[in-house]
Amino acid sequence: MLRRKEDTIDADPVFAADLKELGFFINDLGQFRMIGAPEKEYIFHATNNERVNEMRREGMQECQRRETEKRLFLLGINRIYLPEFTITKPDGPHVPILAPAPEVLKVRKRIIVVVNDTIQDIGILAYRELQRGLGVNGGSAVDFVKRIIKRSATGDAAKKYEDIFNDGFKLEDDADTPALVVLNTAQLLYSHKHNKALTLRSWSAMPRRSVTHDMINIHEENSVEGHRNPKEHVKSVFEDVLFNPARVAPDAQIYLIALESGTETMLSILGEEFEKYSSRVTAMALVHSLMYDAQIQDPHLLAFLHQRTREWRHSDLTNDPQNCTALPENYCSEGSPPTEKIIEHIAWNEDVSKGGALSTITNALHRLAVSVTPTMKKEEPASVAPVAEADLWSSGQAAICPTFAGGPESTGECILTYPAVQEAVLSFFEEVAQNPENYCNPKFKIYSAAPQPSPDNPLALDPEDPNVAGFSTLVPEMTLEQAEVDMAKEHLKHMKSSLQACSANVPELHEGRKKLVAKIAKQQVKIQELEQAALATGGLTAGQAPKARANWKPPKEGVPVEFLGATVDSELLKGAGMVGTAAAALEALGDDGI
Repeated sequence: MLRRKEDTIDADPVFAADLKELGFFINDLGQFRMIGAPEKEYIFHATNNERVNEMRREGMQECQRRETEKRLFLLGINRIYLPEFTITKPDGPHVPILAPAPEVLKVRKRIIVVVNDTIQDIGILAYRELQRGLGVNGGSAVDFVKRIIKRSATGDAAKKYEDIFNDGFKLEDDADTPALVVLNTAQLLYSHKHNKALTLRSWSAMPRRSVTHDMINIHEENSVEGHRNPKEHVKSVFEDVLFNPARVAPDAQIYLIALESGTETMLSILGEEFEKYSSRVTAMALVHSLMYDAQIQDPHLLAFLHQRTREWRHSDLTNDPQNCTALPENYCSEGSPPTEKIIEHIAWNEDVSKGGALSTITNALHRLAVSVTPTMKKEEPASVAPVAEADLWSSGQAAICPTFAGGPESTGECILTYPAVQEAVLSFFEEVAQNPENYCNPKFKIYSAAPQPSPDNPLALDPEDPNVAGFSTLVPEMTLEQAEVDMAKEHLKHMKSSLQACSANVPELHEGRKKLVAKIAKQQVKIQELEQAALATGGLTAGQAPKARANWKPPKEGVPVEFLGATVDSELLKGAGMVGTAAAALEALGDDGI
């Protein structure tokens, strides 16, 4: 038997949570980019060693979490540690949530509560977006908070928020801080050694004795009382914070946003104790729910989902979050058809009115609970018709509430990062806030991409107007040459944007900027050569060739090269579309061709 001594095993890789040491910086747009190559983003598979990649990712994401919370702090959103409900980090088991200062939270009239997916770090919406184009603001809750603040401001007050979406914007007046509470259903493992709440992914990335040792064991002592799992955590926040009159106003309206597995957690709680938890929930928005109608058994919850809930998920029909793509089975609504006009402006920083007996508040909440949970009446059919096979197959898979398109990204975690979805969710909440006691979802018309002619409205086709039927013509077929040109132009646009966002006043970035300028010049030459080749072979799309010919200039004299037994000008070869042939011939000449 062979045995390897422990002191000969490779040590566990270590990556400090320091952007500079990791080789990255944050540009003027809030994007994470490489110091030596400002146009390049973070990638997970930097090596073939998965443990190295895992530890490097944890170091990077720790930096990203810090930067996210730093920007949320500038907007008045801070950590509050449970179960003590303190803004000072305790030296013992705790779970943080994000919320405004306790004195601000206590007086707000409307509170938006976010129940995120059970794998996402607190305040993060989608790491894949945060590490790419959207940056630290768009990939986290930062831009969502900014959107709430901007929608709340009117008149002269709105002018001071014209630049609110700039990276690092600071809220000067705490009175404008919205009551956004972000629950923490992922960081439920407590490390006594580091005095820190961690996700399972971060726990796995804690240093080990060696690269071959297993993950550190999880014990009962690594759980926090009242926060052992996502469901318990949500219940504790509701009971100890949201339903606690010492911390939240008794007549405050609560608007819920549940994402992915967070929808399952929230609906499970409401299904078990609907009367207890629903009396304060004014409306709910679901994002990429993992549940279907067959899983909803409580008729009161089903009525709430029909009347005061909407969902946003990806659709192949449309990207517009205003378009309804699905409705629940047996959906009926007492509301009026949707209108674009909102009568009263809703300010998310509005405080509760002072005065008023508690009994009046309690009665109002009771009426709200009763109005959203009517008895669902079902008429028994005179005879039971045979069920079609297709109906059996689709049974139980229908939408649980009115569902709308979730933007261009099909990944569930990316849906709420789409600005139009954020606007749609807030518009829905503001629509409910017009009449929170008696609101009911209106009668929606399901969006259809295909025309639906009728005897009264036949389908009329006009060769002069291809869009007369309500849909556009197909995208013209693209040649491989044109596709290559378009990709090169898109890459050039990305490099120019990265150069513009890379500060020229930071000495550490000078070398990276210099290299990027050279890459841009090289890319511009490459695009010209690709266009020449595409023009020579007829590869440009309609309308592109005349433009290219109009900009044609006589080629300069190039280096003579051998081609098919004759000596020809290398620039003529390039002009004829044989760029590769010319490059190979010049390379064969070596120093003689220079």
